[in-house]
Amino acid sequence: MLLRNFDYATKYFDYKSKTELKMTSNPQVNGWYKFIYEVFSALLVIDNNLYFLYGERKFLITEFHRVLLKEKSNTENEFSLMNRNDVLVSFLFPIPDPKLNVLPFEYIDEDDFKWGDFIAKIINDGERKRNFVMNLLESC
Repeated sequence: MLLRNFDYATKYFDYKSKTELKMTSNPQVNGWYKFIYEVFSALLVIDNNLYFLYGERKFLITEFHRVLLKEKSNTENEFSLMNRNDVLVSFLFPIPDPKLNVLPFEYIDEDDFKWGDFIAKIINDGERKRNFVMNLLESC
């Protein structure tokens, strides 16, 4: 099961062996990942279900989950995964400089170069969540 790196078009993560790989081909993937301050985070599809991973924690995303984003400073935002009113996980993530950022994938929306925003848009929007899952299932 491979995950595609959110920032680098040729980096992948093998979820089973927990190793990062460099590939020039375009393999089938089950999701996306990014290291946030050296902590692994990912959005992936397993058996038609959407999961969010942060560190060693794995969350099955249901209709009761949502993401809250808060601006903490000029350089960081806070990401909180909620299940109804309960905070399941919360962390800070850096805000990339849009002048320096070049999207590695043309099909990511222009606003989606921030990892937290990308995940929030998928988890918070039922239709976008279904499309994300379906697109990954079709590519497998």
